[in-house]
Amino acid sequence: MITSRDIEMFKFINRYGKSYIEVLGQTFFPSIQNARNRINKLAKLELIGYWTTGLMSPRRAIVLRDEIKILLENEHNEKSKKAKLNVSTIHHNIMEQLADFYISKLDGWTERTTVYTHQQKLHHIPDLIYHHPKGRIYIEVELTKKASKRYIDIFELIKKDNIIMVIYIVKNEQTLKSFATTFPKWQRLYFITIDELISNIKSKNQIDPYSQFNIPKVS
Repeated sequence: MITSRDIEMFKFINRYGKSYIEVLGQTFFPSIQNARNRINKLAKLELIGYWTTGLMSPRRAIVLRDEIKILLENEHNEKSKKAKLNVSTIHHNIMEQLADFYISKLDGWTERTTVYTHQQKLHHIPDLIYHHPKGRIYIEVELTKKASKRYIDIFELIKKDNIIMVIYIVKNEQTLKSFATTFPKWQRLYFITIDELISNIKSKNQIDPYSQFNIPKVS
């Protein structure tokens, strides 16, 4: 039997074309094991499928079978997305999905961006746009640091897009401090780790990122 939680999960997977146990276990389920148990049952019913990533973690990506794609399109007005697997961006994609899921719980709404749909609308295309009631916030998931000149160019483009802030989501506190202290200085630049983002939204119903000028000390 397909549950209402399954339907919401299918919609989320379809938003990206694929997802991972590592994401679903932190979003739709209370644990990784709970997610794995349910996904395995859905796989046996041939409602979802697995793609091998070739990585130690995550080992598999989760994709929707045609039956579910048809159900989403016919009954929920959700056009199916084509799934592509790029090994080099899997970990970025995991963090992006986690950020998208939790930020979408706040007031306003989140928008996924692509070069195809946004290149004519924006000077810079972020990973996500959080449409906060007070204005647009650019969300960037950053795993590795680019050259300093690249960030200077990026921020010059962002400044043309009339946003209230840009938030960089990083993997840990060490990365946060390194990025914040070496990025070009800008008063609208904020940082937060993915774990803090999730914790803050759960406990305080807000992102509460760190200003570039108020980064905590890393022990």
